[in-house]
Amino acid sequence: MLRERFTEALKTAMKDKDQRTVSTVRLMISKLKERDIEARAKGNAAGIGDAEIQQMLLGMIKQRRESIELYEKGGRPELARQEAEE
Repeated sequence: MLRERFTEALKTAMKDKDQRTVSTVRLMISKLKERDIEARAKGNAAGIGDAEIQQMLLGMIKQRRESIELYEKGGRPELARQEAEE
């Protein structure tokens, strides 16, 4: 399940002291928890499933790509690089 993979990725990144990966995985976990809360409000006590998690991740990727493009157009290569790393 994807949830367990997120947890394992976070543990590994923390052990490796990879701050960028730790930050990115925490961002994904935070978004997942947010979506789970929304699902519970709609009566789904288990939270969202793997298919919905994949859709969430695709949305996050799309958002990052759009941000990169805007930062590059705005002359902010350091912010574009940061978004690309995430």
